[in-house]
Amino acid sequence: MGVDNITQLDIEIPELSQVAFVVEDLEDGMDRFEGLLGIGPWEIHRFEPPALTDRIYRGEPHEYSMRLALAQLGGTMIELIEPLEGPSIYTEHLEEHGEGLHHVACFAFDDPHAVVEEFETAGLSVLQSGDYGGTEFWYFDTADELNGAIFETAANVESMPEADATYPE
Repeated sequence: MGVDNITQLDIEIPELSQVAFVVEDLEDGMDRFEGLLGIGPWEIHRFEPPALTDRIYRGEPHEYSMRLALAQLGGTMIELIEPLEGPSIYTEHLEEHGEGLHHVACFAFDDPHAVVEEFETAGLSVLQSGDYGGTEFWYFDTADELNGAIFETAANVESMPEADATYPE
């Protein structure tokens, strides 16, 4: 893709809030990130009904679920995602690339809904979205533009439910 073909967005990204990896096994992933990089402790969340609603995958209502672990590294959240049920952008990633870097995210937009509109207007559609306990999230089709990485944003991140568990306990 040449420079002339790169999509331009009329948004300013205030920070990189999160770097996320898809893993086959969440505990194994947490052990590896802690062992090699000292990242932890982890907060574990199960994104599944009833807390997970309004699930959309590639433009259609769709059932999917996942477990994820969150930890802070400096000012950046590190996320590990283990898909559970149903096809999703996480199962696609595992099938096509194996474990690895999946997406980067910014959760610091003043108006995340306007950011969603800006991405869609620029032709970067929403690949997957949902609502987890009042926290809305959207993943955009940016892999071609961002060397394989997907971009995510979310609204009401502060309303995310408490973690189901911590690791290590």
